[in-house]
Amino acid sequence: MARNPRVLYYRLSALFLLLILVGCSNFFVGNNDVASFTISPLNPSILPAATQQFSASGVFGDGSTRDITSTATWTSSNPAIATINASGLATAVALGSTTITATDSGMNQSTTLTVSNKVVSSLAISPTSATVLTGSTQQFTATATFSDNTTSVVAATWTSSNTAVATINSSGLATGITTGTTTITATASGVTATTTLTVN
Repeated sequence: MARNPRVLYYRLSALFLLLILVGCSNFFVGNNDVASFTISPLNPSILPAATQQFSASGVFGDGSTRDITSTATWTSSNPAIATINASGLATAVALGSTTITATDSGMNQSTTLTVSNKVVSSLAISPTSATVLTGSTQQFTATATFSDNTTSVVAATWTSSNTAVATINSSGLATGITTGTTTITATASGVTATTTLTVN
C-alpha cells in the first residue's frame, strides 16, 4: 500500500523541526543559567608575596546579577609568577606578569596580574571636577602615586557613568552631550578614581 505523500511530508517536516530544536537547545539560556560574566579588578599590580582577590559577577538568564566567584574555575597562566586558588585569591610568587582566567558555563574571562616592586598605591584625576557646555570637551588626566611615593601621569581606562550626558574616550577626553551630571572614572593597575563632570 502506497504511503500518502502529504502525510510523509508532514512527518519528515516534524522530524526535521525536532532535530533543529534539539540541536539548538544549548543556545537557550534558562533563568538560572549564566548568560555572561565579568571579572574584577582588571589588570592589577601587586608587590611580591602580596595577595590579590579577584571576583566574578554573572548576568543570568532572568536578567539578575549575582556573585559567581566561588563557582567559577580560576587559573593562572604562569604559576611561577602568581598562583590562584579556587576562591579567586591570587598570591604573588615572583616578578613578572601572568594571565588570570575565570571559567564558568563554558565561557572565559581573563585579565593580567603584574607582580612588581613598584605598584600603584593611589590614583588622582585632574581636574577634580569640571563644568562644560553642551558640545564642548574637557581633557582629564590620571596621576598615580606609586609604592615608592613617586608620582607620574599614567594611561588609564576611562568611563562615564552617564553617556547620555557626556562620553569619554580612551585618552580621557570627555565631550558634553546634554545637560546633566556624570561621574568620570579612571582605572589604572586595578586602582580607580572618580570625579564629577557637569554639562550645562
